[in-house]
Amino acid sequence: MAKFETALEGLDFNALAGNGFQVSEERNYGYVVLRIRPNTAGAVEALGQLGIQLPTALGMTGSLETKLVKWISPDEYLITLLLSQKDAFIQDAKAALKGSFAAVVDNSGGYSLLKLAGEHRYDVLAKNCVYDCAKFLTEGKVVSTLFSKASAVIYQLDANHVYLMVRWSFADYAFKVLEVSSKEFR
Repeated sequence: MAKFETALEGLDFNALAGNGFQVSEERNYGYVVLRIRPNTAGAVEALGQLGIQLPTALGMTGSLETKLVKWISPDEYLITLLLSQKDAFIQDAKAALKGSFAAVVDNSGGYSLLKLAGEHRYDVLAKNCVYDCAKFLTEGKVVSTLFSKASAVIYQLDANHVYLMVRWSFADYAFKVLEVSSKEFR
């Protein structure tokens, strides 16, 4: 069996840790892109069989412990689930949606997920995002925006953490940007 490595494997996240800011990489998740229009015939029933519900615009349903469904665009949803459940979910989703105008694509190798914490997490984000996360990123909200020069999906599940998803090819860049941007808060 091949060893799974992330884009940030071997980097020292302790170098970014301080009293006011911490970052960690969440490594045990798979990412599945679901393309479907919510009003597609049979979609609600098929998604119910899969144990998921489509969120409204800029929203999320579910949780990281089960399946977290994030709205990306009117017909695109990004599902985060435990890596160990990904293959079975994809197989079940393709079977449940067979005959529907929908697509299910494994994008697990495409993203890195960073969890930001600490009282200065919004200060660090403010240095790198045009979107005002401190003001507008409420619990249960997801936005697609830029993080410095990289496209990113940013969301908040609880009051203490912000999740930053960047493409795998930009993960090292994002780490270096966080390193520089958080220096004054360590």
